[in-house]
Amino acid sequence: MWQVIADKNDARRPLLAVAFLIFVISWVAYANPAAGLKYSAGTFGTCTYNACGITLSTSGSVSLDVTPASGSTKCTVSNDVVTATTAASTGYTITMTDTDTTNALAGPASVAASTATPASPTALTANTWGYRVDGIASFGAGPTSPIASAAIPAQTFAGVPLSSGTPGLIRTTSTADSSTVNTSVWYGVCADSSPQAGAYTDDVTYTAVTN
Repeated sequence: MWQVIADKNDARRPLLAVAFLIFVISWVAYANPAAGLKYSAGTFGTCTYNACGITLSTSGSVSLDVTPASGSTKCTVSNDVVTATTAASTGYTITMTDTDTTNALAGPASVAASTATPASPTALTANTWGYRVDGIASFGAGPTSPIASAAIPAQTFAGVPLSSGTPGLIRTTSTADSSTVNTSVWYGVCADSSPQAGAYTDDVTYTAVTN
């Protein structure tokens, strides 16, 4: 049985969030002090001297167990929930990348990330993993649902962008958003019986900035 886990570490500095996918997701939040906001933008009493705060949180834990079947590929899909709020009148943007320059799952062997991109996502294949966000980029509306050791899902996925590459968009708004809006980031992994059993991990980082 494969096990893919995500664990959360509290952010110690103003806003990056890292999600740690055994699979591991960790988290940090990054706050941009209202870069680009016009004078008097935001909400009086909440934004002082044109600087609006932003909060970012995640479920912080993603666990994917896959039990391959002889002669066939099985897949497991589960989600992390990402939430940001700000009083900035121009809204915010949440993006994500892998925490480092390698997006393969590391373990007893290596499980490759999907080579697809958010602009051209594809269905997962054997011994690959990826992510999707319903309604963002070219992923399609969904809805995506969790599955466990099931057939390859119809939904398309992409490889998590490397830290050195262009971040993947998770959510963006153009107005203040002080209410809680949850966005699901779905992770999927597929395997046949060829990889060595064990725990495979990777880390991703979410970043939230005011627009």
